[in-house]
Amino acid sequence: MQSWACFYLDKEKDLIVDLKKENDKLFYTLSTPNHNSGNLITNLAKLCKLDITYDSIGLKIIEGEVPCYVNADNEKVYIFRLANTKVANIYPDGRIEMKASIPAISKTLMSQTKDYNIPESKTIVKTYIHNECKFKTDLHTHMNANLHPDVLIAFAIVHQLAYPLYYIKKLGLLCSDKQEKLLAKQREKVALSYKNSQLSGKYLQRQIDDHTYINFASLILENLENCRYNLPKIRNSLAIMKDGQAVFTNLEKVYFYRYVFCKGKVSDKLIKLKDIEKIYDKDVVNFCKQMHLDLKNKNYHKFSLRQHKLLWVARTYQRYGIDYVEISDTSLVKEKDAPIYLKEIHQALPLIEKETGVKLRFLVALRRVPLNLGSDPANYLSSANENIKVLKAVASDPYISGCDIVGEEINDIRDLKSLIKELVKIAKDEKDFVIRIHAGENDCLCDNVYNSIECVKQSLIDNQKMPKVRIGHGLHVASLSSKKGKQLIESIKENNVVLEFQITSNVRLNNLSSLDKHPLKAYLKEGVKCVQGTDGGAIYGSNSIDEQLSLEKMLDLSEAELLQMKKCESEIIQEAKTEFINKEKKFKEEIKREDICKHYQKKIAEQKLDNNNEEDKIELINSLDLGSQITKLDKDKMPIVVVGGSFNNQRHRLSVNKDNLALLDYLLKHGDPNRYCFVFGYELKAYEKYLLENNKGKFDLYVIVPAYLDKNHYEKIKKSKVKVIVSPEKEPMGLYKSFAYEIFKRRKSILLGFDANSAGLNVIQEAKNAKKCQIYISEHSRLLKIKAQSLIGYVNLFKDGKKVAKEILQQ
Repeated sequence: MQSWACFYLDKEKDLIVDLKKENDKLFYTLSTPNHNSGNLITNLAKLCKLDITYDSIGLKIIEGEVPCYVNADNEKVYIFRLANTKVANIYPDGRIEMKASIPAISKTLMSQTKDYNIPESKTIVKTYIHNECKFKTDLHTHMNANLHPDVLIAFAIVHQLAYPLYYIKKLGLLCSDKQEKLLAKQREKVALSYKNSQLSGKYLQRQIDDHTYINFASLILENLENCRYNLPKIRNSLAIMKDGQAVFTNLEKVYFYRYVFCKGKVSDKLIKLKDIEKIYDKDVVNFCKQMHLDLKNKNYHKFSLRQHKLLWVARTYQRYGIDYVEISDTSLVKEKDAPIYLKEIHQALPLIEKETGVKLRFLVALRRVPLNLGSDPANYLSSANENIKVLKAVASDPYISGCDIVGEEINDIRDLKSLIKELVKIAKDEKDFVIRIHAGENDCLCDNVYNSIECVKQSLIDNQKMPKVRIGHGLHVASLSSKKGKQLIESIKENNVVLEFQITSNVRLNNLSSLDKHPLKAYLKEGVKCVQGTDGGAIYGSNSIDEQLSLEKMLDLSEAELLQMKKCESEIIQEAKTEFINKEKKFKEEIKREDICKHYQKKIAEQKLDNNNEEDKIELINSLDLGSQITKLDKDKMPIVVVGGSFNNQRHRLSVNKDNLALLDYLLKHGDPNRYCFVFGYELKAYEKYLLENNKGKFDLYVIVPAYLDKNHYEKIKKSKVKVIVSPEKEPMGLYKSFAYEIFKRRKSILLGFDANSAGLNVIQEAKNAKKCQIYISEHSRLLKIKAQSLIGYVNLFKDGKKVAKEILQQ
């Protein structure tokens, strides 16, 4: 039987249904080739009570016949069902009408465990939203995360973007013989330019590969024999990891792969674009065709790469019924880039809005942890001065709605109070200016939401009114029924703060494993203003419709609750329309006939900053001062990583449990110090302290410390008999990345999870993702137990510590 058609049960094209026809009979094969563990298809088969079989290369598949019916119009229709839910109507002429899908959340949780236990009603979701409840905004998204992989692939083909050899090697892509020779020849030339470089080894090779390019259109169109192999790999690199939950390092990796598509350059060697129809993926073909027409369209033919990208961002939102979008973008605080970008925005957006009806607006994004902190990470404001300078100059632009503090939530928001003061000053002059802060995404910093609001309030000048404040995420806070929680609710309502929720990114980035603790319903019950965002849905296999369906189905939101959220976003849309009209009028009066780019270059140059606005600094010491204690992990010993002292928020009350202590006692007494060593965080409390006090010099004890330590931790570590591994991470909550790099990704190891918050969950998730670690989690920690239950088949949940210790030493 020949393949007749195919469709997908999810937005990322991971759940593939291939259809084959024989006479009047239609047969299907369901496969998940992008998921190596096999958990996704195994759990789906179990949920739907279907049998697993295997294809010719041994991959798990589900096979069956699609029954045929005759409808009231005497038309034949094949109806594909899963678990009694109609998923698709399939017609003899090849038309396929999707009726249900599997949200990215369900797919991720199915991939994460060997024992999925979420019911079918929350897994296979009917794709219908009541018209009156349909959301019309995406108020929380990021510029380089908006376009889905297939659109980016088509974009790179049509614009013939340069694609680095490093990416080809990293993804294991296949080139034609001719392309291999051309790349080898080009690489030789690039290598010559580095002959006097001070770089060596892998760092030198990386630089050479980064600057050796192939035309992406050539990689695809002049290499069609490898297209079916290459496209899925490229597509997968442009979205978050598939087989389970990811951590922030995985997100950074996705942005790295997206960079060439979102901020790339046109190749030096162009080719004739032909054989696009031969690309096997119809979506990519159709996107390429439309983009090719854009280049001939009188409105768009002079568009820059960035303007064309904005056109497709708007078209994507139009497709999902979104009218108003606010996009966070770090490019708008770059002194050289912002004036050019704003000129492009003013040229393109009126044309884009005329076609799509979608209003694109921007939040100027400032990083909560700068990429380069220099020698003093405490002095945040000095490193952000240039950003503030640009922001002051562009804040009055009609397309700028406000600002955003973005990045991984690994620091207390109060550390950024001096930055927030500068933002509040801007809001005094721009009365509709939005200050959005990413907060409450990480449960190690449960006070960040409340403290974000307090930082804004305490920064108000004279009789300044509270500016518009929005909190991105607001997921992890004090219990809303507690005294602190009630205080938070009162503060949110009193200051008219709006909370934004993005449930899919929370799950996929390991910030939410159990949906029953999500606070959205509690917020709505208290009358808090809440809206939905996507967080850049293309990265997470979601979109605005999927996000709303996930909120509704996973959290059991009622129609009344959805309408409550709809009312809030409608108010924001109306205010934004009025604001834009007023700002545009002022802008035209101000700029007159001046070139927009030159106008902003001049305004930026005129800005003056108050460099004396500094908060009290914590005394920090470079951890390299620890001198002889600094070492590398012994390659001949298996690390036992202890999560039970560090990786907690300051409010978390740590106590030791006798069953867990029994585990450590047995290992210390019977373990072989020539075979094992212990590794833990730098707090040196609870179980870490117990190891220090009871080791008696038998085992090597290692601590991983951030690049800078406060004085108290420095003195504590210096006095203790531990070996020190220095992380490049400057923020303590980012240390999980070093545990992954130094241990989990490089060698076999053991992890003992006794007690932790989100940063500890990231350590556990990194250990699971690396697939080289035996993970043991204590039942005595409620949070870790929830995490363990989402990783069934990959972790050992224990109560009897001594028994587990014996198992470890016997292996």
